[in-house]
Amino acid sequence: MKKYLGMLLLYNLGKWWQQPLMEAAAVIWLGYALYQFVRHHSGQDEVDDTSQNQALLDSAQVKYRYITAAHFEQTMNQLDKPGVLGDVLVAEMPQGRPIGVIALLTTGMLRARQAMVQTGIVKRSDEQRKRAYTPGYDLVSHDYVKVAGQKINLYHRTHLLPFRFTLSEGDNIDGLLFTGTAHLNHGDRPQMNYLMMSNQARVNQLYSIYQNNHYRLVLNNVQVPGEPVGTHYSLDDFEQLATRIILSKKQAETEFKYEASCHYDTDGLIPQSITVNLWDLTHQVLAFTVTLPNEV
Repeated sequence: MKKYLGMLLLYNLGKWWQQPLMEAAAVIWLGYALYQFVRHHSGQDEVDDTSQNQALLDSAQVKYRYITAAHFEQTMNQLDKPGVLGDVLVAEMPQGRPIGVIALLTTGMLRARQAMVQTGIVKRSDEQRKRAYTPGYDLVSHDYVKVAGQKINLYHRTHLLPFRFTLSEGDNIDGLLFTGTAHLNHGDRPQMNYLMMSNQARVNQLYSIYQNNHYRLVLNNVQVPGEPVGTHYSLDDFEQLATRIILSKKQAETEFKYEASCHYDTDGLIPQSITVNLWDLTHQVLAFTVTLPNEV
């Protein structure tokens, strides 16, 4: 600060004494100081960005681990914590097909993971998802219909855990993706020319039921009221519901377990249904449970 006051004083003295050389020297000095100020603070912004990114990474605490299929089945549907907070636990696949996954996280961790996606620190990648091992997808990858002249796939490479929970497209850990119908994944039924443009009304409805039922949701009927016959809720509906429930907690340390399990009626690679649970470990309650059919 003294340096800038000195420059200002020198500049005014130059004007007072009407000495052009002194004025010029003051302008040069002031210009150089401004250059140094901009350079310093530009570098400081980069340092701040780097520090902020590192802080988000530290808060996100994503760690991938494999667990045996037997261990997964023991902990699925149970109020326990089979690992440490931050773990993304993926069941091994003894038969070459997805078994299930678990995310152990806190409200603070999810906020950090979402921030990493929103700020572009971590980005979605179709190419990475295409490289992920998705059992059975090659069998149905060419099943599509045309809607308004556009090809719409009936099956998707589908996350058992939402991307914002894992920050992974599944290319770095097998068993995270499965072959899911567009109906199950996102709510689309392209063969009926029915595409889900926004599911916020669905999520709002589910959240309202959850709130009005003492903060618990158990659906015996997964058909969506007011939509075409046979239309059921999607994984995206419950992933967004889970996100809303987790982020609604004021305490960043509130602990949750989100788990998804695949069910097979045959020896095939594509599951017939998916069960999803959200456990509030801090308050020792099952927030919701639902089983959704994997049908077109």
